[in-house]
Amino acid sequence: MPSILPPWTDADPVLHARLGDAIDPDRKVLEGLERIVPLSGKRIADIGTGIGHYPMILARRTGRTYGIESDPELLAEARRRAAGSHQPNIRIVEGEPTKLPLRNGAVDIVLTSNILPEDGSLPAIEEAQRILRPGGRLIVVGYYGRDDVAALLEPEVVAQAIDATQRRTGWWLRNGFKIKVVHARVDLAEPELAHALLPRLFGDRGRAYLMGPHRPFLRLNLGLYHRAV
Repeated sequence: MPSILPPWTDADPVLHARLGDAIDPDRKVLEGLERIVPLSGKRIADIGTGIGHYPMILARRTGRTYGIESDPELLAEARRRAAGSHQPNIRIVEGEPTKLPLRNGAVDIVLTSNILPEDGSLPAIEEAQRILRPGGRLIVVGYYGRDDVAALLEPEVVAQAIDATQRRTGWWLRNGFKIKVVHARVDLAEPELAHALLPRLFGDRGRAYLMGPHRPFLRLNLGLYHRAV
């Protein structure tokens, strides 16, 4: 989930698989998506799919899910996982966020974590809208802040998230998005997993967190930033 990961996070399939297990184990994001738009029978494109985490979760609910990825190593792992899932409605394809390999109006929902609240994302938003049918919906899974994870992130990342979600003046609302907040968590109950992930992702902040008394999870607030076409 690029929106809450440091920019130096490796494109490592093993790391991404462990993150998929630790981040939002209760599937709160899926519940939030269902409240925004019913997923049953829909055609969905997951842009920046990584190792195909969301297509694997969505496969039993949707008509067809496309996982779109540009990194060769993550793309290969997503294809391997899709083949092993025996879900015929998953397709993993190579593509860039600003040059998607789908025709106009191909899907009902575009899901992505790659769009950040900055004007440099506008070309990716325009391209995402191109592949949506009329009445379709673009949903960005992004960081909302005001949670435990904020203490581990760079202060400017947290400040940007808070500024972008201000009512009336925030970037998301100024660009036509509505905001649904999802109260999720990062599961740290397994000590080996916690000690493998937090220092790797957050350096000294992650180490300091683990050295002190802490709960077996981090509160993580995500925003589902969505707008209809």
